[in-house]
Amino acid sequence: MTTPDWFSHSATVPLRARQPVTRHLADYACTVDKQARIHLGEGASICVSGSLARGEPAVRRRRAGYTLGSDVDLVAVVDNPGDPAPVEKFTRALLETHPDIDSTVFAVGCRDVGRVAGRFGADLHLCADRPMAGPVPAGVANPPIGPREGLEGLTHQLATIYCPDSPLRATPWRIKTALEAVRAVACLGSCPGGPQRYSGLVDDPMACAVLNRDAVAELVRAREHSQPMPLTDARTYDLVLTAAAQLFGVAATHRDLLAALHTIPACVHLLDGFQRTVLAATVILYGPTRFRRAAASALHVTVAAIDRDTVPTALDSLNALARISPVDFGRGTDRPNRVLRAHVQGLRADYYYHLGPHNFGARPVANYTGPTSAVGSIAGRQKHG
Repeated sequence: MTTPDWFSHSATVPLRARQPVTRHLADYACTVDKQARIHLGEGASICVSGSLARGEPAVRRRRAGYTLGSDVDLVAVVDNPGDPAPVEKFTRALLETHPDIDSTVFAVGCRDVGRVAGRFGADLHLCADRPMAGPVPAGVANPPIGPREGLEGLTHQLATIYCPDSPLRATPWRIKTALEAVRAVACLGSCPGGPQRYSGLVDDPMACAVLNRDAVAELVRAREHSQPMPLTDARTYDLVLTAAAQLFGVAATHRDLLAALHTIPACVHLLDGFQRTVLAATVILYGPTRFRRAAASALHVTVAAIDRDTVPTALDSLNALARISPVDFGRGTDRPNRVLRAHVQGLRADYYYHLGPHNFGARPVANYTGPTSAVGSIAGRQKHG
């Protein structure tokens, strides 16, 4: 098998870093092929997704040389994705053989690949014709990317603080949060979907309109080299606010974004409701104090509108959030913030219960709409008032 150019779209990784990582990935690919045959059979296809599919993995410089800095996302295209045991054994074998590579394996059914969605599906489509093991899967969809997928990517980063193992003082202000904010804005441009790759943001007009080109380039470089976040927390928060406002079609102000979050139809699916919940919670936790009560009001309106039938395990968390008065958030910060984080964490598990099968094509959610433009919004103001 010809060795793929895993760095085909890297913006800054030098040849001296690419070569040892490429050799390491060649060994890894041999293990993938061998273990896939053992645990999944000859008919299973193992494709890459994520940064490897996009040709822009990160590297990390160690004392002994360069190593892979990105996780490896694999997609096992199998006949029966409902049986997790073979994929779990395959994953375990990879982690045991290559403990230095953080491998995740997603199972997608052969009959579902034509319905894959989101950035996950778009990444898979980029490299589906060059599987790491097995035959080329037939009919992999090339899903459209728009505001829904932009907000989905941004939410994924903002919601990391609600992971069960996330420290209480963790914040979402990381490189990928900023890049997802920029990529979300870029998908609104004249080129449908905008750049799929982070490296393409450097020359994208929409991206460079919300963050100057040098800052975008520095973000791309920092991610590719596993370096510290180059933006301040405050600047990243402003970038997130701007991106969210543009996705909802309103001016980049707190007032306009919060007004848009108040404009929500009844009985929305949890996929849409959780994303709005996370945006309101982000303003509560990190925004100016004077907007805390308005953000809490947006949170209250949002959780009340979520269709209870789309919340399989976290109804207690949803109802608890609905019972919290916006006034309570104006009386203090520590206790309301802890309660907020605990209950949003509960909703997060149900959110991914729906999002995974939706993006894997197994259970598409027809009424997952993404951000909707607020009626009567003022798009002319630009300050974060």
